[in-house]
Amino acid sequence: MVKVTLLYAKWCHVCPSAIKLWEDLHSKYDFEYKELDVDSEEGQDVISEYGLRGVPATIIDGEVAFIGLPDKDKAIKAIT
Repeated sequence: MVKVTLLYAKWCHVCPSAIKLWEDLHSKYDFEYKELDVDSEEGQDVISEYGLRGVPATIIDGEVAFIGLPDKDKAIKAIT
């Protein structure tokens, strides 16, 4: 099963749109989904592990798939 992790920040203006996109897709497609606040300890660990410098960031199956708000069609393609 595909595993999607969305890294977001409370101060990010684009992040609510990314959260909504992935939550909508999660309700329609079968994949594991996790949201992770970059200001949490676990979020900081993931940021460091992948060398990320921007949010929202989407990790799919251990690979950085999107930085910023992904296009819906590209997101669907990435999880199907």
